[in-house]
Amino acid sequence: MLPEDAAEEPVDADEQAAIMGNGLTFNGLTFNALTFNGLTFNALTFNGLTFNGPVMAALSDPLGRQQLSAIVGCALPKGEAIRLNIEGVDYSFQGSTGLAPEWGKPGGACGEDCKSWVSACVISRVNYLGQSVQISVRGKDKALASTREEREGYTRREGAYFGDIFATPQKLHACVAPGATQIPRVCGPSIRDCSPIEVLGACDDVCDHELGDGAFDKCRDRSGKMQKAAVTVFLAR
Repeated sequence: MLPEDAAEEPVDADEQAAIMGNGLTFNGLTFNALTFNGLTFNALTFNGLTFNGPVMAALSDPLGRQQLSAIVGCALPKGEAIRLNIEGVDYSFQGSTGLAPEWGKPGGACGEDCKSWVSACVISRVNYLGQSVQISVRGKDKALASTREEREGYTRREGAYFGDIFATPQKLHACVAPGATQIPRVCGPSIRDCSPIEVLGACDDVCDHELGDGAFDKCRDRSGKMQKAAVTVFLAR
């Protein structure tokens, strides 16, 4: 599945702007995690956000908006959006991947499966330089199904991502694809300096199963606990 590739920007009240990109920074990933943990108890909607004072206060910071744009992009499907006025400026947070569509409905919430899939997706979109790079994200959830054209165009398997961005402290994990030793898009020049993401080793050792499209499944954290969800990234050939 190819995520939407766009940059966050304020919009006029009657103008729609896609803000879901793949250039999430480390600071955007970890910003105010305790505040955003409160998101999971309410619907990911206009009302669910505007009636949450701490979240709205956090959105006055560009890092807060960056994090929310990644969460909305991963959770809600393409065509859905949440539009908010933040300190007099209109913003549009666009859905893209659709891993937790029920969260965006009135009365919705984000349970364990939702948190696992959204977390894996958000972690996969981190970029060391904060740049947007087109990636193919795959996994066992139907929202991540890939086309033959996508599989032929994105053949370089990078690694898999999983964890819980809503936990305190956050659990941010990755593993490296077979034959690779680095993840430069995410970690920069060395996986040894990839904090806050913990690179656990080779995906062949960390994950127990590989899907037909090359995505890894049944991945384990350092304690050996199997994760509910994992997202595997492929880069253009």
